[in-house]
Amino acid sequence: MKVNKIKTIRKEAIHSLYHDTRDKKIVAKSYFRIVYYFLPLILSSALVSLNLFLNENSITYFITGISIFAGLFFNLLIVVSDKMDKRKKLLFSKYEASNIYANDYKRFSERLIASISYSIFISILLIGIMFLTQLDYSKLLCFFDQNFVNKVTNISDNFFNFFSYFIGYQLIIFLIHILTEIYDMLIHDMNTSEFQNED
Repeated sequence: MKVNKIKTIRKEAIHSLYHDTRDKKIVAKSYFRIVYYFLPLILSSALVSLNLFLNENSITYFITGISIFAGLFFNLLIVVSDKMDKRKKLLFSKYEASNIYANDYKRFSERLIASISYSIFISILLIGIMFLTQLDYSKLLCFFDQNFVNKVTNISDNFFNFFSYFIGYQLIIFLIHILTEIYDMLIHDMNTSEFQNED
């Protein structure tokens, strides 16, 4: 059940990256796939092939930054939910412009909440994968030879570092997306302030 909920959040969050609040495409899906999937794949593969693996110091810095952003995301969820509550009365406004604005804001809020929720999820996932890049397989020497342990270590380093870079890149895309959406929300609020005092 929870897995299905995460899938729904992911679908809505990714959908919001290339659609506006009225479901109109703002970028071609092929372009979106290049930026969101293909470029992270190329970048992650290049970094791993160059043996540019994460170390304890870099992981500490990244986890600190990710934790700060995750905390900000939680605060944003509260802010967006609060703003939506204040605009619910506009859904039943006698003024058509107010009603359209409220409906657009409702769709916008739902997608922004999905984006923020999914960003929190992948932040937690990224922290876990970063920890896995530091796995030590030396204890396996009690059961296997050095050659086998080296192969396991190499596969593990490549696999977990690749996904750390890949998911990290996608998290950056969502950070930029959320930043621009929050900016649009604030500007929209400023431009429609006359609707907020209606009876």
